[in-house]
Amino acid sequence: MKRCLVLFLLGVFILSACAPTGTFQQEWPKPAATFTPETGEGGRPTPTRLFECVSWKSAPNYVGQSQCVEGPVLRVDKSEEAYLVILSNEPGSFYGVSFDLDLSDLAGKKCVRIVGTIETHKGRPAIIIKSRDQILPCLGKE
Repeated sequence: MKRCLVLFLLGVFILSACAPTGTFQQEWPKPAATFTPETGEGGRPTPTRLFECVSWKSAPNYVGQSQCVEGPVLRVDKSEEAYLVILSNEPGSFYGVSFDLDLSDLAGKKCVRIVGTIETHKGRPAIIIKSRDQILPCLGKE
């Protein structure tokens, strides 16, 4: 048993001596900031580990692109065909649309993030919400 332990330790020592220099001595890279300055309250950025979010006000600039859009939920309306997550009363502003999911529980949320491809729905920028996974709370604003 002692022989096996000695041989094992000798093997580890030899292999570690053969490792290229600097392999385990480098520092971890510092993560790049992933935020956009226009998001967050009072102009403060809202960081996220997964992706950058833009304010609902900027959503028209990203039509046709996969994006994360962030904003407070003003109300949730139910039409004959869909639930609409309204973030602003401004005409032509962004909203989330779901034809399959009941999103009434989002009413009154301080801030949500909706992830998906921004499309034009009834003349307004919108993300079609097909899964609950597309709706996330804003960091630090739940």
